[in-house]
Amino acid sequence: MGLPSTLKYEDERYPYIVLTPIGKKNKHIRSIGHKFERSILSRLNDAVAEYVSEKEIDVISLQTFLNIHGKAILPVSFLKDDMIYPHLIKPELFLWSSLPQEHGLPMDSKYVYEKDITNLSGDQLAHHVREVIDDYLFLAEISKYERKLWLHRIVSAFHKHPIVQIAKEQKEVVSAVERMNQSALISLLKYPEDISYWRNRAGIVQRPFRFLPQHWLDEEHGTCRHQKTLTFCAKEKTIKYSCEPCSVHLYFSEETNEVRLEKEFDDELTLRRVNTLHQQFNNLADQNADLLQQLRQLSFLKERLSMVSSQLAEALHLAKQIERLQKNENVVSTYPLLDMYEKLNHSKLPVESFPSSLIWLSQIELADVSMVKQAETWQKRVPEEIGPAVSRLLQELHERMSEAAYQDDDIIISIKGLQLSYASAQQMLDLIHYYGTDYPAHTLVQVLAGKSTNKLRRLHLHETRWFGLLSDWPEKHIQRLLRQLEKQGWLMKQQKGYSISEFAEEVM
Repeated sequence: MGLPSTLKYEDERYPYIVLTPIGKKNKHIRSIGHKFERSILSRLNDAVAEYVSEKEIDVISLQTFLNIHGKAILPVSFLKDDMIYPHLIKPELFLWSSLPQEHGLPMDSKYVYEKDITNLSGDQLAHHVREVIDDYLFLAEISKYERKLWLHRIVSAFHKHPIVQIAKEQKEVVSAVERMNQSALISLLKYPEDISYWRNRAGIVQRPFRFLPQHWLDEEHGTCRHQKTLTFCAKEKTIKYSCEPCSVHLYFSEETNEVRLEKEFDDELTLRRVNTLHQQFNNLADQNADLLQQLRQLSFLKERLSMVSSQLAEALHLAKQIERLQKNENVVSTYPLLDMYEKLNHSKLPVESFPSSLIWLSQIELADVSMVKQAETWQKRVPEEIGPAVSRLLQELHERMSEAAYQDDDIIISIKGLQLSYASAQQMLDLIHYYGTDYPAHTLVQVLAGKSTNKLRRLHLHETRWFGLLSDWPEKHIQRLLRQLEKQGWLMKQQKGYSISEFAEEVM
């Protein structure tokens, strides 16, 4: 840390200043004989001396930070042509880093102050020098501990912040409010004016917690893995801790060891509001007993169907397959048990008890809110002996699948009077299985068309059993055929060529 010994130049005329070359190719300061430079250095030296005397600055920590001695405490840089560099260097340049000795200080705008010291009046220069020295003194104190220790202290203070503590203690309620406020279920609750009022209040109550990334709260002592930025403010004795990807900025006080959030909230008022909002929703839920009963019916119904879930999943899969083979058939809807199972299976309906209606309802996710009105009807439609009923359903679907299965002479696709039979489709898919992702679509088209090009002969594709399979089809129609097979779900477009879809594999 600090200035390398090869970059330090002292002049007895300016005891409070250490001179340094700046610029990658600037290794030495040959002279400071110019009248203009001497004038600036003299003014800087006087300003530093006055502030050191007035404030009784203990220069030891600052000099340790900069790796200098004597009275000097302020670095001033010179350019290669022996002209003074018009901006003072920020202390961040020397913090937790070693500078190379073979060339001058880096000329990086983020490490220099904006003010041009050559254009400042006496008062302006004195004010600027004081601010700069305060920055150096603050960072000299910061430099006594490693960066990772400061990061640890800031994160530890974050987790002790009152709002963060409330967010952790009330995590279940806060999360439930957030989910419930966005849930489709809320539209089913009675008394819209009361619901509207509650949602408006929820937006206010949740505001303090929306500034806190959830994954930060889930960590007991950490935050996230993103690179953090530390910015220092000597005037307020604070360190700004920033995570740009998470859009979070914390302000850590070096004196109090506490963190201030970017937007502060009254913690006692926040806690009262959370508890009140929780109770308000539970009161609203109590006025919707019918809805709660319907949701419980759906929960118990899903649990009952879970006893035969593997058979129902197989039956649903068969029904979907039949629908794809017979495109105008809506098979699932003709079997109420399957329609019921599909919707319940895509819904989250916990049956366990929860400490409050808010917590319970926030856990519920419905595939379709209309399911609520079907709860009683569904319950009546579930047979007492559900096992045998599902077995019969499965057998019937297997029979329908056999009837729906393609025969070799069935026509799969027709294009401009040309027809593709199921038998030919099988051979085409066989070609795609072996070569679909090895060659681009136009090569596959040439194989099917039986076009004996130099490329096909070189690749020996003219010797395959698929060569000329669709020789009576124009190439442009074969290209369209591939696109139609993709559109109908038989093929999947890849970066190069095609691959067979899961549906096609099952059908074949």
